[in-house]
Amino acid sequence: MEESQNQRQSSNYGQLNSASEAAKSYHRTKRSRSRFILKKRKSLYISLALVLVVFALAGISALAYTRDNHVIVDGVTVSGINIGNLTLEQADKKLDDEVTRLKRQTVKLSMDQFSEELTLDDLGLMISADSALDEAYNIGRSGSFFKKVMSKYHATSGVKLSLTQSWNDQKLSDTLKQKLEGLNIPCVEASFEITPQNTMAIKNEQVGRVINTEDLISQIKGIDIFKPIPVMTLKFKEQQPTLTAAQLEDQKITGLISSYTTRFDPSQTARSENVRLAAKALDKAIIKPGDTLSFNQIVGERTVEAGYKDAYIIVNGKFVPGLAGGICQVSSTLYNTGLLANLPVTQRSNHDLAISYVPLGQDATVAYPTLDLKFKNNTGAYLLIRTKVTNNSVTIDLYGKVIPGQEVTISNKIESVIPAEEQKLVDETLGHGETIVKQVGQPGYIVDSVRTVKMNGTVVKNEPLLQSKYAPLPRIIAIGS
Repeated sequence: MEESQNQRQSSNYGQLNSASEAAKSYHRTKRSRSRFILKKRKSLYISLALVLVVFALAGISALAYTRDNHVIVDGVTVSGINIGNLTLEQADKKLDDEVTRLKRQTVKLSMDQFSEELTLDDLGLMISADSALDEAYNIGRSGSFFKKVMSKYHATSGVKLSLTQSWNDQKLSDTLKQKLEGLNIPCVEASFEITPQNTMAIKNEQVGRVINTEDLISQIKGIDIFKPIPVMTLKFKEQQPTLTAAQLEDQKITGLISSYTTRFDPSQTARSENVRLAAKALDKAIIKPGDTLSFNQIVGERTVEAGYKDAYIIVNGKFVPGLAGGICQVSSTLYNTGLLANLPVTQRSNHDLAISYVPLGQDATVAYPTLDLKFKNNTGAYLLIRTKVTNNSVTIDLYGKVIPGQEVTISNKIESVIPAEEQKLVDETLGHGETIVKQVGQPGYIVDSVRTVKMNGTVVKNEPLLQSKYAPLPRIIAIGS
């Protein structure tokens, strides 16, 4: 029993001992874990501290990297010129020197014995560094912080910018014209002279030879200004005249196509002088095919300086003194000449009152600059006006391409007569019952005119002309009181 009890005591002791050991082991493990956790925390803190230090150093470096030191970043070139680490002013000066050098380069133009060297500046080359400088200086200076860093970083691999160039077209063209114009042999247009027989003596045209400036300008604008500039050989091209002898031959004057004569009173000296002046201005006038024959354009303004004098003209239905009175006889003579030449009438006005030097319906009044007499030259040939003035007549001849067998006549029909009124005026200078006719007066008329064209005796056209309306001129009688 004592042995059993001892065994139990021994067993209990062993259990107590094992529990003690287990407790000790637990505490040792717990202390070990605590030390491990502390070590890990310490290591983590150290790592975090190192990371913070690295980030701080990186931030400091980045701040230093992006700090604006007012110079262009390293690695930037403009058309091969290194401007990295230069201030804007330094880079501008360096590029300005390069621009000057480039513009002073010369182009040699050559042909046969001719040689001329011109600078690119003379030829209108314009070079600018402004855009490239702005772009270069803005590298690392715009955008977010990260963008600035990356922009500077990428620049270290090299940033190639270029000068901008263009051409002053007007200067280029003017310089080439000034330097090369002497080499041109311009074409000569076919021409003609009027012979004493009023026909055309034709001179042949000549083909010209001129520098092909379009090709040359294209070559100049294609120059690579950063490489040696080659010699440019000038090229010619033919210059064809626009008017040839063959054209003139087809359009030449072959003879007289119409003529008309009117008569005047030579005792009216001022009026006769005005007729001579206007006729002289018309003489030898040439109208090209397709052009318009204009009386006012050929004769010009009628002025005292031109020699015109005061004579009777029609104003507001009355005969009154006025400058250049009488020239309407010349325009009326020309009107009939144009009608007989079968020219289309594009502008014509009759007088307010009936006149006597041409048939009713065949007059044409003019007043500079708007009231004009005009014909269209639709003959396909040149027209030549010749005038002749005698002591009491004016004749206008029209030369052109004669159409064989053509005959033109003008006929007029008075549609109505408008009687003149009689006006009586008291004149105290006259004796009682005495009368004097102050103005004879004349009736008014409405006249229709027709131009008839015949070919070899056969009527091919009856053309109504513009109707003429003449106002009556009152008969004025002065009566003594």
